[in-house]
Amino acid sequence: MFSKFVIFFVSTLSLWATNISVTLLTPIEKESAITLSAIGKVESTKKISVIVKSSGVLHLAVANNNFVTKGSVIATLSNEKRDKKLQFLQEKLLLQKGEADSFKEKLKRSQEKYKMGVGSKNSYLSDKIALMQLREALQSTKNEYEILQLEKKNATILAKKSATVTQLAAENSFINYGEKIATLLDTNNNVKLFVASEYASQIQRGMQVSLQSSYKNSSAKVINIVPRTSQNLMEVIVKPEQKLPLNLQLNATIQLKKVKGLLIPKEAIVLVQNHPAIYVVDDKNIAHLFFIEIQKDMANKALIKNTLAKNVKIALKNAYMLHDNLEVSIK
Repeated sequence: MFSKFVIFFVSTLSLWATNISVTLLTPIEKESAITLSAIGKVESTKKISVIVKSSGVLHLAVANNNFVTKGSVIATLSNEKRDKKLQFLQEKLLLQKGEADSFKEKLKRSQEKYKMGVGSKNSYLSDKIALMQLREALQSTKNEYEILQLEKKNATILAKKSATVTQLAAENSFINYGEKIATLLDTNNNVKLFVASEYASQIQRGMQVSLQSSYKNSSAKVINIVPRTSQNLMEVIVKPEQKLPLNLQLNATIQLKKVKGLLIPKEAIVLVQNHPAIYVVDDKNIAHLFFIEIQKDMANKALIKNTLAKNVKIALKNAYMLHDNLEVSIK
């Protein structure tokens, strides 16, 4: 209601005004970028799950969001039951090996007696079968021992690559074989921007982006547009030219396109029946109303579509007091 009153008041004032003094401006063609603002955050390009090939109580060597180098220790798993079993199997292996070696000598003597004809074939075959069974038992124990040894070796969890470690499992929790204990985030980060879905058709891969944050400013390029939307926002993935810290919150300006037009002060623009317009002043100092199309709205200026005659002069100061075909005086 207030805005309608202002427009009515300005229109009425223009009708009453005569001999108004104005300053003139000859607009110059300029090129400017049409931009779109967005907010976003830095995310890892690759996430690697840390899956353990062992079991036991978890002891962390790093904290969440720490940076780890390739080969460094992330955590260890202690397993008292496994360690006792390994000791038992080691002792069992020594006994079984000793027993198998002794039975090998016994079989050798049985074979010699059988060949000499002083021993029975059944006794020789019986010893041979018994040795085979001892060797099978020895191999079974050896397999079990080697599996547990491998688990013990795998109880020290190392970083497969230099990355930021996150989503760590709880300290002193019991971890089973095959469970995930952490996630490694690649140091080559991208930026995820959240943009109103109404601009989906205007954003394309390869567009230039300016990133602003408390850490540093950087340039970037659009590499992907994610079609899914949430709360009327779509995701635009951009690749920064410089490395930025993970989870950094930032503001972005996407350069949609460049346009050419006439750059004029907003002071020269009037609103007539809700349409922007300017007053063009001819050689006889007569002001003529001319409707315009605003291509880019800036703080104190506007870029308008160039539909004016060459070297045209437009009213600047006191433009809001004019009306069509009014004679003005030039300051």
